[in-house]
Amino acid sequence: MKSVLLNKKSLSNQESFVINSKIYPQVYSLWHHHAEYEVLYIVKHSGTAYVGDKILSYEEGYLMLFCANLPHMLVPKVSQKHAIEESAEEAYVIHFSIEMISKIVDYIPEFRPLKKLFNDWQRGMVFKNTKKNEAILKIMQKIAQDTSFNRMTHFFELLNIIESDEDFEFIANPGYMSSINLPKGRLDKVYENSINNFNDSSICLANVAASINMNKAAFCRYFKKITNKTYFEFLNEIRIGHACKMLIEDKNKNISDIAYSSGFNNMSNFNRQFKLIKGKSPSTYIKLRKF
Repeated sequence: MKSVLLNKKSLSNQESFVINSKIYPQVYSLWHHHAEYEVLYIVKHSGTAYVGDKILSYEEGYLMLFCANLPHMLVPKVSQKHAIEESAEEAYVIHFSIEMISKIVDYIPEFRPLKKLFNDWQRGMVFKNTKKNEAILKIMQKIAQDTSFNRMTHFFELLNIIESDEDFEFIANPGYMSSINLPKGRLDKVYENSINNFNDSSICLANVAASINMNKAAFCRYFKKITNKTYFEFLNEIRIGHACKMLIEDKNKNISDIAYSSGFNNMSNFNRQFKLIKGKSPSTYIKLRKF
């Protein structure tokens, strides 16, 4: 599952950012990344989002922020795919150059708080409070309708609202973010293989290292130096992310079924890793996620 680089053409001298009010299924159901920062508001439809090393559900009214080069893919529920193809407006999407906007922020003292937002943005962020997010939708609609310099005023108003909202969750893990800007061919390949085969409980370090022409000891040192975690810590984060998705969405599977389908070969290790990563047991997680 190679991440495809898409050119959003937001670096034009004619505009500081681009906004669209439609997600094209053939693009967003593609594992892709781009050089621009992204603001994505889901107007309607729901499904599963794959972002970096995480798998999460998305719903109407969710707001997601993706930084430059962070791979992502949105897969709608099967029953909704045909409807999406005919939809004229199911999301608002803004793409902008962080380099250009940062220059403005650096020169205007009142904009300095946005630096923390941009720093947080590097891991990807999701805002699930649909009532709060309605203000974002209204501003994005204004931006889409305006053609004057007011678009920039609305844009910074949008950033200000996002920056002041502390009700969000990070998406990608810090270790994963450390690896996405590496030269293609090494950890990029390791990541692709991991996300495609995480449910294989027989994955071993020797084979992973051999896939990028390294011995096991050298690979372990290299991976830890770049990501600040071991390979199996990284792999278990992907596995637990998948398990969380299944615990939320698949009521027909019990916890042990989900553990084995996520790549764990015994329940004690699954429970231990789940609590280590999520801070709670799988059974407690299920209770907290009931709506």
